[in-house]
Amino acid sequence: MVRKGGKMGIKFGTDGWRAIISQDFTFENVKIASQAVADHFKAKDAVFAIGYDWRFLSEKYAELAAEVLAANGIRVLLSDKAVPTPLVSFAIKNKKLSGGLMLSASHNPPYYNGLKIKAPYAGTADEGITKSVESLLGKNPVQSMEFKKGIESGMIVLTDLKKDYMKFARAYIDLKHLKNAKVNVLVDCMHGVGDGYIPEILKGTKIKITQMRTGRDTLFGGVNPEPIPKNLEAPFKAMKDKKAGYDICIVNDGDADRIGAVIPGGKFMGAGQIMALLLLHFIEDRHWKGGVVKTVSNTTLIDL
Repeated sequence: MVRKGGKMGIKFGTDGWRAIISQDFTFENVKIASQAVADHFKAKDAVFAIGYDWRFLSEKYAELAAEVLAANGIRVLLSDKAVPTPLVSFAIKNKKLSGGLMLSASHNPPYYNGLKIKAPYAGTADEGITKSVESLLGKNPVQSMEFKKGIESGMIVLTDLKKDYMKFARAYIDLKHLKNAKVNVLVDCMHGVGDGYIPEILKGTKIKITQMRTGRDTLFGGVNPEPIPKNLEAPFKAMKDKKAGYDICIVNDGDADRIGAVIPGGKFMGAGQIMALLLLHFIEDRHWKGGVVKTVSNTTLIDL
């Protein structure tokens, strides 16, 4: 059946396709979308990374996508656990893969799930890719390989995407400089897959880290897992508590590829402000030089 949203209710936008679970985001449609992805990226020796978050049924959707890609001759490195979206991008770049998929609806309401496409350059698939994939929907019958057979044949490989990423992150940060830093940090995970990453990255330093809204909750505590003020009542309250003495609160969205912050007194800082501060750090502290590429939707603070 063709729904208003597009063929079979599948409509690609930013990054990929997002839809309401069981309405348009169904097992059948995930397989149809995965077949279209396979038809676009199919090439000799193609290898894809597939990750998934903590949303409802994300692990099953990831398995279905892996079965389809494998049946089409695309070798799949399937994450052995739920992971943040940046880990899929890192795996593509680090292992020089053909691309990747992330089963997540990012910051959207809990009743959504999605299929994000990551291009060979490890970033968001551009419009040329998404339009091509969309044009291939339903063009070819879905090919699917039984998961067990995929594992046994080596076409599906359960892979730890976290290990290499954490090694990179800890090497990138100046941990020696932070070793004796006495900073009190609150991390709001928003019940997303970013849970535990910041404490692990900063392990061995004297930075005190407290996490809130941890663990898997497919309803995300009743709010959209997006780090914007209307969803941050809990961290606002915590940052106004003088007894707690938090210096900053870092907030990630459901798949940990968006960031926000709350400073003492309960004032919100958006991603654009955080990026501007990071650029200032690169210039003043690391003495980096060079150009900066930004999207038109980002803050003009970066231009200053």
